[in-house]
Amino acid sequence: RSKIAVFEKMWSYMKSADPSVFVKTTDEGVIRVRKSKGKYAYLLESTMNEYIEQRKPCDTMKVGGNLDSKGYGIATPKGSPL
Repeated sequence: RSKIAVFEKMWSYMKSADPSVFVKTTDEGVIRVRKSKGKYAYLLESTMNEYIEQRKPCDTMKVGGNLDSKGYGIATPKGSPL
């Protein structure tokens, strides 16, 4: 549970919304955004968001800044040229 007021408010709205704001897949979320005519926002990881918004039909966009920052690490075998 977050102690950040805005996140608490978001969660309260999201869990009580009717119809539900939750989707099972990213594809379902993107489709819902596209069909909503600006009435639905889908929260997803920033790299995936950037990928989706640059693909045709180029009809989605990121609004605001990232909620947090994460780094990624990739494991390779010792001596790998990567």
